[in-house]
Amino acid sequence: MFTPLKSQLIAIKSAEQPDFILRFLLSQVEKGQLIAGDKLPSVRELSSLLRINYATVQKAYRLCKLSGVISSSPGKGTYICQRGIVEALNTTHDLKTMNSPLGEHSEDLSLQLKQQAITSIYDYDFHQIFRYQATLDDPSIRESGIDWLGKKVIQPTLNRILPCAGIHEGLVALFMLLQKEGTIALPTYFYSGLKSIVQLLNTPYVTVPCDEEGPLPEALAALCIQQRISALYLNPNINNPTTVTLSINRRIALAKVVKRFGLSIIEDDAYGALSSQGIATFSQILPTQTWHLNGLSKSFAPGMRMAWVYCPSEAKTLQLSQILSALKVSDNPLIYQVVNAWVSSGVAQRTAQETLKAARARVKLFRRLFVKDQYQIADDGFHVWFSLGRQNAYEIAFLLQQAGISATPSSEFCFEKSSEQFLRISLSGYHSLNALEVALKTFRDVLNNIYLKKTQV
Repeated sequence: MFTPLKSQLIAIKSAEQPDFILRFLLSQVEKGQLIAGDKLPSVRELSSLLRINYATVQKAYRLCKLSGVISSSPGKGTYICQRGIVEALNTTHDLKTMNSPLGEHSEDLSLQLKQQAITSIYDYDFHQIFRYQATLDDPSIRESGIDWLGKKVIQPTLNRILPCAGIHEGLVALFMLLQKEGTIALPTYFYSGLKSIVQLLNTPYVTVPCDEEGPLPEALAALCIQQRISALYLNPNINNPTTVTLSINRRIALAKVVKRFGLSIIEDDAYGALSSQGIATFSQILPTQTWHLNGLSKSFAPGMRMAWVYCPSEAKTLQLSQILSALKVSDNPLIYQVVNAWVSSGVAQRTAQETLKAARARVKLFRRLFVKDQYQIADDGFHVWFSLGRQNAYEIAFLLQQAGISATPSSEFCFEKSSEQFLRISLSGYHSLNALEVALKTFRDVLNNIYLKKTQV
C-alpha cells in the first residue's frame, strides 16, 4: 500500500510531506483500501518503510490526529478512526473562497443587473448560437473591454485589445507566447494558478529577489545580465497573495530595467478596479512593452469568466490572437451580450464600487480583531498575508480549513523555499460580516491555543 507513497514523497519538498501523507491516507479510505479500525505502522516503522525523516512521519501522524483521521494509544498502536474522515475527505481548495466579498447587491443595482441581462439576451439573434462565432474579432466586446479598462491604458484602440475567458486563460496564452523568447521572471510570491501554468507548459522561469514592496530592480538587472529573460510577471495592485501595491517609484525603476534589456511586462491587474490609489499602470508607463490584463473576476462577476488583454502593438495582438484561437474555437456569445450591456451602461462599474465598499468593511473587521504587526493587508482588498514566523503553514492551514476557514500556506504561491511561513487568509467567501467574524475568531483561537500562545491577538 505504501509503495506508491514512497516514490511520490521523493518528488516533493520535506515541508509538504506531512500533508501529503495525510492526503494519501484519506485517498486510501476513499478507495476502500483503509477502513475505520485498520491498524497503521508505528512512526518508526513508517519512517523506515518510506525512507524519510522520523520527525516528518511524527508530524504527519500528529496532523492526522488533529484532523480526526487516526487515533493512537500507548501499547495498542495507531488506527484509522471514523471521526473526521468524512469532513477531511470533503476538504478541498475551493475557488469560492476568493469570490467577491459583496454578499448581495443593493436593491436598485440588483434590479438593473437582472433587467439588462434579460433584455440583452431577449434581443439577441438566437440563430447565431447555432453557428461558430469569431468572438476574438467581435468589435462590440472589444469596445466593452476599452470601456472597462478606462484610463488604465493610453489612447486605447480596438486593434490592440483581445477578449479571453478570464485572466487565467490570458496568462496561459501569454506564457505560451513569451516563453519561446526566453526565461520568464517571477516575483518571490505570485498568483497560485501560475504554478500550474509553469509546470504544465514547462516554462523556464527565474525568481526575482524582493523586499517588502516587491521585485528589486537591481536584482532583475543582474538576472538579465546572467541569462536571456523575455518577460517579467507582475501583479502590481493589491498583490495576490502579499496584498502589496507597488509604489510609483518602484514601477518606474522596474520599467527602466525592462526597457534597458528589452523585456516584456505581463501586468496582471486583476485587482486594479478595486485599488483606490490611482498609481499609473505599467501600460501607461511603458505601453510598447506591456501586456495589460484586466477582467471581471475580482471586482464584479467571476462567474462570467470575462477578461481582456491590452497588447503592446497590433503585431503582438495578432500573435496572441493566434494562440487564443488555438486554445478555444469560440466563446459563448450570450455571455458577451450580457457583459456588453452591463459594461456599456456603467452598471458593472457601479457593482465594482459596491464590491469595494464591502471589501473595506471586511478589512476593518479584521484589523479590529488582530494586532497590526502580524499581517499585511490592503484597505481595498479582501485577503490577508499573515505571518507565522517559523511555524508550519501547512499544518495550520489544514486545521483552519477543517474549521471552515479559508487559509492557504505560502508555499502554494512560490517555487523557492523560505524560512518564514505565511498564510493567505481570504475575507470573502462568507455570506455576511457576522459569518466572517465568527470564522476570524475561530482563526484567532487556533493560533492562540495551538501554535502562537505567546502572541497576543
